[in-house]
Amino acid sequence: MPGVSGPNGEVVLAVLPIKPFAEAKGRLDGLLDPADRACLSRAIAERVAAACSDAGLPTAVVTADPGVARWAAGLGLEVVAEPAGEGLNGAAAVAADEAQRRGLAWCIVHADLPLLSAEDVVAVAGRVHPGRVVLAPSRNGGTNLLAGDRPFPFAYGPGSFGRHLAAARQLERRVVVRVGTALDVDTPEDLRAAAARPDGCWLRAYLT
Repeated sequence: MPGVSGPNGEVVLAVLPIKPFAEAKGRLDGLLDPADRACLSRAIAERVAAACSDAGLPTAVVTADPGVARWAAGLGLEVVAEPAGEGLNGAAAVAADEAQRRGLAWCIVHADLPLLSAEDVVAVAGRVHPGRVVLAPSRNGGTNLLAGDRPFPFAYGPGSFGRHLAAARQLERRVVVRVGTALDVDTPEDLRAAAARPDGCWLRAYLT
């Protein structure tokens, strides 16, 4: 499958680590019931996967959940098994390893970015270059997209953008800041902010 290429022709594998939809978006409890939270998480993840595919990237999902795996396969996405008990850092590491095994660069893409567009994905993946790490921070200091071409000491969690910048200090670093890459949905305020934008109008159904 053709993919976005970096300056030296690097093909980038987009990887979405996804936990069970029923367990996602717990901070929206009180605004949405469990079924609606799962529906929202699935809908956002599908849009993120479509943005990656529309950008021309081969796209895979890393998960340990059979339901997510079936959902991904139904969309024609590759599924990579998430290592047990290692969380997001383990999922990202196995994704980067799989990409490198195939001679590809990698881009870890969070699946909770409702405004992510193909252009946003290209803005990150298209900057991949040997020895370079490309980072797209979230509004609250996390890391929503992270791309590179070699093993990397992933350190997700609160404040991960600063840790990832520090971990890449021996490499060339590029930071990409765009609305679509920065605005994730963790809280009711996040959901309202995304729904208030013209490109997020589809989210308003979850606020009624």
